[in-house]
This record gives sequence, structure tokens and C-alpha cells, in this order.
Amino acid sequence: MLNSSAGTIEVRDLTKRFGRQPVLRGIDLEVAPRSVVALLGPSGCGKTTLLRAIAGLERPDTGTISVGETTVFGAGVDVAPERRRIGMVFQDWALFPHLDVAGNVGYGLSRKERSGPRVEDALDLVGLGGLGARQPGTLSGGQQQRVALARAIAPEPSVLLLDEPFSNLDTSLRVQVRSEIHQLLAELGITTIFVTHDQEEAFVLGDRVAVMAAGTIVQQSTPADLYARPATPWVAQFVGDANLVGASSDGAQASTVVGVVPLAEARSGAVTILLRPEELRLRPGGDAVVELVEYYGHDTVYLVRAPGGLQLRVRAGSAPEHQRGDAVTVEYAGPPAVSYAVVGDNEEPFASEGI
Repeated sequence: MLNSSAGTIEVRDLTKRFGRQPVLRGIDLEVAPRSVVALLGPSGCGKTTLLRAIAGLERPDTGTISVGETTVFGAGVDVAPERRRIGMVFQDWALFPHLDVAGNVGYGLSRKERSGPRVEDALDLVGLGGLGARQPGTLSGGQQQRVALARAIAPEPSVLLLDEPFSNLDTSLRVQVRSEIHQLLAELGITTIFVTHDQEEAFVLGDRVAVMAAGTIVQQSTPADLYARPATPWVAQFVGDANLVGASSDGAQASTVVGVVPLAEARSGAVTILLRPEELRLRPGGDAVVELVEYYGHDTVYLVRAPGGLQLRVRAGSAPEHQRGDAVTVEYAGPPAVSYAVVGDNEEPFASEGI
């Protein structure tokens, strides 16, 4: 197994503009040694620009970047990419078609290192031992992705960056390769940041998730905390199915279309309540109507039209028990709910921007 000394990553007040367009707006990010952080956000929010700035492939306008105890950018310092001890896997893998697999993996190594065991060790780690003489074009997509990863880890970096590493794989292969890479990262213990727009991917691989929107990080937390306590309604919708329901609160609880709901934080007046689909239950009979039934094998999602026209998603961990057109009652069965105060028109700060 390759030995890598894991380093921290610390980004402070990082900004970047392309022309007049701000792309990074005062980014603060800290990644603990040997941990994996997912940068999650919609296309165009600045995820890849931030990753490339850490790698040294984009020069920020202001701010600082440190890897381990070394400042690699800021205060008059701008360390060249090849001296930052950072490995990077690009979205399109960026393999050289004129080099064989071993040549690709050894590209960033010295001549002496290429002739030693480093290349074969890296290929063994990613499950491609013995394929060094193959050409990249003769490999499957999953194998090419592993070659790109082997090239990134061969120099024994202290930090690994992955930009949408699974986006070019089909769905079934993506899940398989993702699981393999997850296990490998855990074994290697390399401090890792990976970029994704896929909430499931971020939650599966990330020890922590940093949600980005419009060039800022709007919330950083563990996947479980992010899902249970999203900072804004926009984050709530972005990290999973979310029923956002208007309500009137008298402090510890709120009156909603699904009945009285206890609140995690006391509020008074008009509020928006977050009700996750799995926190709702259906019982036969009532003044709501099942409009759609979506069966996924491991669970069923019902789209239910509540009184007043509000559509709710309800998830049940079983085969379908209700059919389209059934009259039902929707009840809340979850913990005290997250609520958001309604201010003005309650417009989300990132909902209408080009992110």
C-alpha cells in the first residue's frame, strides 16, 4: 500500500472573478486530515473553480490556501501546482491516448520512480494490476476512471482532489465504482475533496458536505446533520425530497395542513415547515387524494393532493398499500420539525440566481 502523509486543507476568504462575474465570493473551507469532504452544488456555482484554485490551476484574486502547514497561495505566495503535493482526478479523466496505462500512471513521477514499484503498486491498489501495457482506449469507462485515480495517487500526495469523478459512467457502473473508490479512500487515508452535484453521492462518500450556491458555501456539516437541519429552505430542497409547508405557529408547535406539528425551535407567527416524505404517514379515508404511486422496490413514494391544493410527497418503506384515486389522511409522525421564519416574500437568496 502506498504511504501518504495526510494534510489539512484550509481556505480562507477566497475570491475569484472571471471578468466582471464573481465566481468565488469569500470562500472559507477547512478539511481535516484523512477526511473526505464533498463540495455539493448545482452547475455553475463555483465548485470546480474552487477545486482548481486549491490545485493551483486557477489563480484566485484574494484569500489564502494552505495544505498541511504550508501556505500555497496568499500573502505573496503562489506555489506551482506540481509542488503542492496534490493529486487530481479530472472529470473527463484526461488520459493520454498515446501512452499505455503504465505511462499514464507514471506521468507525474521521476524517471527513477517510474522504473521502480510505484506504478504497479498504484495499479494494484485500484484493481488494475497487470494491465500496465494496455492502451487506455481498450479499457472500459470504469477501468479508465481507475487509471486516472492511480495516476493521481502514484506520487503519494497529501491531498486528493476529484472533480465529478463518476459523471461519465452509466448508472449501474457509477454505483459500483463509487463503492470501490470509497473503500480505497478509507484505506489510504488521503485527505480528499470531491466535487459533485449529486446529493446521494455526496452523502455516501463525504464525511462532511459543503453546500455551495452562487460562489459561496451556504452550509457545511455532516450528511446526517445537513439532512436533518438544513440552514435554509433552498438547502432543504437541494439535499433531498422536501415538503415545504406554510403554517401558523404559536411557539412550540404549528398548525399545518397535516395537523399540529411540534417545532425544533420555538417561533411565533407565519413560518415555513420542513416535512421530509418519510416523516409523513397515510391512513385510509379522508379529504386528501393519492395522485401518483412510485414504487422503487425498497420503498414507495406517494404524491398526495392535500386540501387546498398542496401536493405532498409521502415515503413508505413497503410495497404500495394505496392506489391512485384513493382518499387518504396525511399525518405527521416525525421528530420536532425544522421551521423557517417568513420574512417579506420569503424569497430564497439563491433560488433565482444563475447557479
